[in-house]
Amino acid sequence: MKKYLLTILALLNVIAVANDDFKASVTAAYGTRTSIYKGREEYGIPIFPSFSYQNLYLKGSEIGFKFFDYDRFNSNIYVDLLDGYSIKGSRMDTGYKSINRRRYQQAVGLQANFKINKISENLTLTPSFSIGNRGSKTGLGLSYLYMPQENIIISPSVNVKYLSKKYTDYYFGVDRDEIAGSIRNEYNPDGAFEFGAGLYGEYYFTKNISALAYLNMKQYSSEVTKSPITEDRIITNVGAGLKYTF
Repeated sequence: MKKYLLTILALLNVIAVANDDFKASVTAAYGTRTSIYKGREEYGIPIFPSFSYQNLYLKGSEIGFKFFDYDRFNSNIYVDLLDGYSIKGSRMDTGYKSINRRRYQQAVGLQANFKINKISENLTLTPSFSIGNRGSKTGLGLSYLYMPQENIIISPSVNVKYLSKKYTDYYFGVDRDEIAGSIRNEYNPDGAFEFGAGLYGEYYFTKNISALAYLNMKQYSSEVTKSPITEDRIITNVGAGLKYTF
């Protein structure tokens, strides 16, 4: 794995030097996250590549294309390869292991960013919509970019998303064949809301090397928290890492 990652870094560096339009970074981070389920969700390798070439970009599990790129407005269409949640019955707590596996979906999305210059040129409003074979999400976010110094970035954000009935039923519903142990009833939720808040910070040691930290929190409406397989709590995701920019 180490040789594979070093090879990728070397190739990205060569491409970046050869082409001024190509920008890339690789982030290695470690974080902890509480699960929405009464169990332990699966996690991927905590290495996040990103690159952009003209209007094409890759950011983590999201591949997208930017269009209508102006100073105060831009938009992009994208595919998220890891949308949703993934958990096996074997990773659930005792009494809940009878559930069928929930899997990530591949979702196609559309997003826009509006800078609210009348309030602050650093304030951005972001509406979004995505849909996959397991349901859709409609969201609205608000973020602020604060730079107390040239090498420091601090960005707080808030957002709300509406999860379609198909989405909530797949990830949080309970079918008859899953009833066993502590799961005693079927559950078919309606569409639900997800409320989120986050804080991101980054400190640049040099032009190419920086350290970052993040904290994200989510709270779901009762359609999700009343499910027999979910926890009624605030879901947190906190972590820190290093980033190398080519």
